[in-house]
Amino acid sequence: MISIPKRFAGFSSAQGVLNDPSLSADQKRTALLTWRSALKQAARLSPGGRNDTDQMIREIDAALASLNRQRRPHSDR
Repeated sequence: MISIPKRFAGFSSAQGVLNDPSLSADQKRTALLTWRSALKQAARLSPGGRNDTDQMIREIDAALASLNRQRRPHSDR
């Protein structure tokens, strides 16, 4: 049985990664992408935990989108 990585590097949520003031935006992005990759691999190997994994991946994707919005200059102002 494959364990679904519900925690990553001490973080229990994607929002926790975003809120960590000690990480740069690039470090946050790298952590989130690595966590998402581990989740996707675990989901392929253990289809039984798919619902939890899918929800966590959606949360990570939302966090990555938030980082991308912060990175882009606001051109609509």
